[in-house]
Amino acid sequence: MANIHIKRTHSLPREVVRARVEELAKDLKKKLGADYVWEGDSLRFKRSGASGSIDMGDGFVELKIKLGMLLSPMKGKIEQSIDENIRIALADTGDRRLS
Repeated sequence: MANIHIKRTHSLPREVVRARVEELAKDLKKKLGADYVWEGDSLRFKRSGASGSIDMGDGFVELKIKLGMLLSPMKGKIEQSIDENIRIALADTGDRRLS
């Protein structure tokens, strides 16, 4: 098993961040079949071979993912893609299209 941990700071209002995290979750559901649920300021998600959370705090978003054995060899590529998507989602302006 492999773990991914990404923490990003931002200067956006909480409601904007929550809406953008929700967009990320909807994209995960659409592309990967991941189920998700909000628990306060934490979004929990799960799909076959991976589970994790996106936690919102004052001025930061923290993502933690546990990858199963089949996805562990692709950890680097998965981490890079997620990091880029979070960076785009938390951008103050401009294009927020997810890759």
